[in-house]
Amino acid sequence: MKTNELIRYAVPVEILDIWRQTESEELLPLQEMAIKQYGLFGTENLLIQAPTSSGKTFVGEMAAVQAALSRKRAVYLVPLKALAEEKYQEFRTKYEPYGFKVIVSTRDRREFDTQFEQGEFQIAVAVYEKLSQLLVRRPEQCGELGLVVADELELLSDPERGAQAEILLTRLLQAGTRIIGLSAVIGQAGELAEWLRARLLYYERRPVELRYGVLYKGIFQYRTHNDRQNGEEELVNIVGQDTWDVLAENVRMLAERGESCLVFVKAKHESRRAAEVLSRRISRPAAQDTIETLRALESTRSRNGLLDTCANGVAFHNADLSNEERQAVEAGFRMGEIKVIVSTGTLAAGLNLPAQNVFISAEKWQYDDRLNMPWKTPIRRGEYENMGGRAGRYGAGHTFGRSILIAATPFDRESLWRRYVEGEREPVEPRLAKDALENHILRLVAARFCRTDSELRQFLESTLTAHWIWRKTLSTDEIASRICAAKNRAADAGAILSDPDRGRLEATPFGLAVASSGILIETGRDLEHWILESQRRVWSDMDLLLAAAMTRDGRNLAMALTAQEYEHADYIGLLRHKTETDDIAADVPINRLRHGSPKPFFDEMRAVKTALVLADWIDHAAVADIEERYRVMAGQILAAADQIAWLIDAAAAIATAMGASEPFIERVAALSKRVQHGLRDGTLPLARLTLPGLNRSTLIALAARGLDTPEALARVAPETLQGWLPAHTARLLKEWAIGAAGGNSFQPGAVSREPALVIDDRHPAEILLDGIHIRLQEKQYRLIRVLAAAPGECIPYDTVYKKVWGDTIVNESQMSFQKRKLLSRIAERLPDRSELVMTVPKRGFVLALPPEEVLLRTRAVPSA
Repeated sequence: MKTNELIRYAVPVEILDIWRQTESEELLPLQEMAIKQYGLFGTENLLIQAPTSSGKTFVGEMAAVQAALSRKRAVYLVPLKALAEEKYQEFRTKYEPYGFKVIVSTRDRREFDTQFEQGEFQIAVAVYEKLSQLLVRRPEQCGELGLVVADELELLSDPERGAQAEILLTRLLQAGTRIIGLSAVIGQAGELAEWLRARLLYYERRPVELRYGVLYKGIFQYRTHNDRQNGEEELVNIVGQDTWDVLAENVRMLAERGESCLVFVKAKHESRRAAEVLSRRISRPAAQDTIETLRALESTRSRNGLLDTCANGVAFHNADLSNEERQAVEAGFRMGEIKVIVSTGTLAAGLNLPAQNVFISAEKWQYDDRLNMPWKTPIRRGEYENMGGRAGRYGAGHTFGRSILIAATPFDRESLWRRYVEGEREPVEPRLAKDALENHILRLVAARFCRTDSELRQFLESTLTAHWIWRKTLSTDEIASRICAAKNRAADAGAILSDPDRGRLEATPFGLAVASSGILIETGRDLEHWILESQRRVWSDMDLLLAAAMTRDGRNLAMALTAQEYEHADYIGLLRHKTETDDIAADVPINRLRHGSPKPFFDEMRAVKTALVLADWIDHAAVADIEERYRVMAGQILAAADQIAWLIDAAAAIATAMGASEPFIERVAALSKRVQHGLRDGTLPLARLTLPGLNRSTLIALAARGLDTPEALARVAPETLQGWLPAHTARLLKEWAIGAAGGNSFQPGAVSREPALVIDDRHPAEILLDGIHIRLQEKQYRLIRVLAAAPGECIPYDTVYKKVWGDTIVNESQMSFQKRKLLSRIAERLPDRSELVMTVPKRGFVLALPPEEVLLRTRAVPSA
C-alpha cells in the first residue's frame, strides 16, 4: 500500500508528505493490515503483538496524528524518559511545522505540566508514572483523552513499575479512552487483549530476516525468524579459550569487515571493561566526529574513557554516562563511525540503535528486596527477544541480522537453544498482587475516581491482577478483606478519610500531596515527620538531602557503594564535619546518624554518601572532582540529583498541605530546583533559560566571575561572554539580561549581531553554527550551502537535486534522507536547532534563519 493512498482515510496531503519523507513511500505489511483490517483509524481498542522492526511504532504514531486531527488529544506512553525525549524531539520536528502542539512529560521535564493539565496540546509524550501523577492532579483529563498509545506493554511484568502501569490502564479502560497497546515480547497476548477489550493484531514476520541461535566452537547454529528454518554459519573458533575470548574475536572479525555489533552484558563495569579490551583488539578508524563532540563536554570518567575507546570505533553505553555522553555515542553508532557498542542489558529497551549483530549475555543481575542484595538470574525469553530484535533493522540496509548467544560446553549449547530458541515467551505477570495496595488506593481516591467503598472494590476487581490471579486464588470475601485492609492502612497513615457509615472515601490534604507527587505513603510520612521537626528550627541543605535520601523512594541502588567503602570510608565523619554547627536536638535522620553509636546499615550508608555527593553538587563542585572524591560516575550523580530533587519537591507539596510558612516552603522548593540543576541559590535564575551551550559548567564559570545576575550580565561587553558561550547564545543571553535588568546599560539594537550560521567554502567539511563547529559529510554540506544562499526562502527540490547531486541519478528520497542526517548532526551539538531546515511540502526546503544571521564565504565549489 502506497503512503499516498492514505488520503482515502482523510489524512491531509501535508501529513502524507511528512510520512513519505520521514518513513517510506510504501507502508509495511503490518501497517497496511492495521489500517485495512483492524480499524486503526476507527474507535476500537487494539493490541499489536509484532517483532521489533516490523513497523508497529509508526502504527501508533499514525493513530495519534489522526486522533489529533479529529480534535482529540493523544498521549504516547513509553517506559523510559530517554525514549520519551527521543520521541518528543521526533514528533516536534515532524509535526510542529504543521501546527501541532507537542509536549513531553517526565519526572525531570516538568515545564509542560501546566499545559497538560489545561489540555493545551495535541500530542503528549510521557512515561507511564508521570501520566498517572498528572491524572491525580487533573482527573477530568482522563475523560478528555481521545487516544493513549501504550508502547512496550511488557512493562506490566516489571516488579517495581508494573502495578502502577496496570492501575493506569484500568483507569483509562473505565474512562472509555481508546487504547492502542504495542509490544514485541508478550506471551498470551490473546488473554491480555481480552482484558483490554481490544482486537488483537498478531503479526510475526520481520521486514529484515533475523538469524537467532547459539555459537559453539566456531559454528553459529541458528533458526531464521520468518521461515523458521535451521542453519549453520562458520564464524571464528578459538580453541581452549573462555566465552569472553570467543566473543571478542568474533566481534573483532565482524567489525573489521564493516559490520556493526551490539554487545549486551550484565553489569556496568563489564560494559566499560569489555569496550576497553575490544578497542585494543579491533583495528578500525577513529570515530572522529564523536571524539570531537565528547571533547566539547565537561570532563568525566566516562567521557575520558570513551575518548580512548572511540579511537578504534568502540564505545560503551550504560547508566554511568551523562545524557550528552549517551547521545554522542548513539549518534556515532548511527552514523557508522562507531562499529561496536557494549551496553548493559537493562538499557536495551531504551537503546533504539540498529545493528547487524547482537551478542547477548544469558544472565543478568536482579535486586531482591527480601534479601536486600543483588543476585544473578537467567534473562527472560522476552528480554532475549527484545535485545536480539535490534539486529537486522528495517531501513538500515541490512540483508539479515544475527542474534548470538555463546556456549562454552555442549550442555550450554543445548540448554541455551532450548530456552531461548525453542522456548515460549513468558506470559504477562501482573504485579498488583505483590505491591503495597494502599498506595494505589490513595491515588484512586485522591483522583476522585473511587469515592466510595463499592466503587473502589469494583475498580480493583476489574484490574488485570483480579482477572488473572485473585479470582483464581482468592474467594470473593478474601478479595474484599484484602482491599479493606489496604484502605485501612492508608487511613491509619492519615492519607484518606473513610466514613464507615456512608462508605465515603476522601483524600486528606496530606494524601493529595503524596498522590499528586507520585511518592509512596511511607515516604510521605517520613517527609512529614521531618517537616514537623524542622519548620521552626534552623536546618541545613544537608539535613533535608539526607532526610530525602533515607526515605523508601530515596533508596538509590544506582549510587555505587562497595563493601570496602562501607567498612573503611569515613562518610559519617565527613557528615559530622560538614554539619558540626547544625541543631542536634531535632529527631531527624541527620542527628540519628551523627550521634548514633551502632554502625549504620548498608542502605543508610549509601544514603549518607548520596547526600554528601549532592551537597557538593549544589555547591558548584566540578563533576570530575565529585567522581574522584566519592568514587562515583557522572550518570550516578545525575540520577541521584533527579531522584532527590523529585522527593524534595514532594516535601514542598506536603509542607504546603500542612500549612507551613511561605519562607519555609519557598526554601524547600528552591532546594529541589538547586538539586535538579546542581547550582547555588544565586545562580538558579539563569538555569531557567534554555539556550544552547548554557549548561551547568558554563553557569558555574559565569557565577565564579560574578556574572550570575541580569544586572551583571547587562553591564558586561558581549565579546566577554563569548569566552564561555557561542556567539549566538551570548547575544541572546545579553538581550535577556538587558530586558530583565530594566534596559539601563544597553539598548537591544546596540547588541552585537554576530551571524548564527557561518559557511566557509575554504572548509567544506564543517559549518559554524552558534559558535559551534559541526562536521558534515559532503552531501550534507552541499545541502545546507544551497539553502544558505537564500536564507528564509524556499529552494525548490529540482534546484537542491541539481546542486547536490548534479547529473548523478539517485532516488528522490535521498534528499529527505540527507536532510534528516544534516539535522541529526546539528541536533547532537545544538538540540534547540533541530528545526534549522524546514520542508515545504511538494515544493522544497527552507533554511529557517533571517539573511542577517547567515554569513556565506563563497569560493567556486564544483557541482556534484
